[in-house]
Amino acid sequence: FPKPLVAAVNGHAIAGGCILACCADFRVMARGNGRIGVTELLVGLPFPALAFEIMRFVTGPRSLAETIYTGATYPPQEAAERGLVHEAVEPAELLERAVAAAQMLAQIGPVTFPQTKKQMRLPVTERMKRDGKKIAAETTKIWCSPKAIASIGAYVERTLKK
Repeated sequence: FPKPLVAAVNGHAIAGGCILACCADFRVMARGNGRIGVTELLVGLPFPALAFEIMRFVTGPRSLAETIYTGATYPPQEAAERGLVHEAVEPAELLERAVAAAQMLAQIGPVTFPQTKKQMRLPVTERMKRDGKKIAAETTKIWCSPKAIASIGAYVERTLKK
């Protein structure tokens, strides 16, 4: 998406919700009980190629392995330290801060922003072109297996008991 995109996270963003939030160019999360993180490996599932690349892009090399391998979910301030969000703000300030971030990004020229965004994401694009289809095929096979389906059910059951 070539235009600026801002996410205002007002609660939990787990697994796919985290991936979706991390697609944004700027992410603001409300302080409180909400947590953000990717739990796929805890469920026993590998990352789809694009989801992995999104996480690589936002966390950078410093936090990628810990974020992926542990399946930990982080409160807002820790999430900011790991790159999952840019800012943690008080809940009453969330929308105002997200709008301010959108206005700031909107000030960047309509030709300049998309070009810069494209350049920032170029390594992701190149890896997806080179390896995406192969990884997607392998991952889909695993995700659709009876073992994976059972693992997902067991994880949901364990999580709901907490």
